[in-house]
Amino acid sequence: MRRVMIRVMRRAVAVLAVVLCTGVSVDAQAAPPAASARAEIFRRAQRLVNDGNGPEGRALVDSLLNATEPRSADEAEVLFWRATLAENWDQAQRDYMRVMLEHERSSFAPRAMLRLAQGELMRADTAASLRYLERSLLEWPSFDDAKVLRDRLLAARQVAAVPADTSRSVRGAAPATPPRPAGGGNAGGNAAAGAMAWSVQIAAFPTADEAATFAAEMRERGYDTRVDGSVAPFRVRFGYYATRGAATAAMEAYKLNARADAFLAQVRRP
Repeated sequence: MRRVMIRVMRRAVAVLAVVLCTGVSVDAQAAPPAASARAEIFRRAQRLVNDGNGPEGRALVDSLLNATEPRSADEAEVLFWRATLAENWDQAQRDYMRVMLEHERSSFAPRAMLRLAQGELMRADTAASLRYLERSLLEWPSFDDAKVLRDRLLAARQVAAVPADTSRSVRGAAPATPPRPAGGGNAGGNAAAGAMAWSVQIAAFPTADEAATFAAEMRERGYDTRVDGSVAPFRVRFGYYATRGAATAAMEAYKLNARADAFLAQVRRP
């Protein structure tokens, strides 16, 4: 009985935090917010993160998670959003994996696996990305986004001459290749400074401040962005890829995930 009371109290405190931050009303029994209320909370959290108030936005989602019944369908949605707004890839990967493993029947499971595939691709691990995609197509054959990205990756892999390796199942197992450091996207490893490489350009701005602000926002979303150029236009780019094929795969993943345009640029490594 005491455990039940503690759980109810924790949920009540979490719901109160949500109310204070968003103004969304909930009933006196501390029931989890309804779908429409959750959607408003997610929008509020995303605005906070996009405006540079990442800790506040993520705390809002944490409060919502505390108010959500464990293993429920709602938990899958909240975990997915927490991963989307995570401060770094390690945190995002952990929540995406939870959605995939603990909520495999949820509509968010294939979306979580696609995000995992995109995360591996941003680390220039095309083989690991393909394993996630091919597994998702086995379990969710009608998931069109995975089909599109897999086809593009297969074409890019042929260009980059990345060997196929789909013999291992990703469910419950770590990728065959360990994740690269947070500065991922530097395919080619120890290439010398000054060597030519490929980058993905996602924006250009007339002022350095605008470019820096946008680059910081994209880093919040998991992209290792930087600002190139000392005069206008100031270009926002990510990655130093040794081959055009690897850069193309990363660009296609960005387009699909961000629903935005991008193109390749050949640059010199710093």
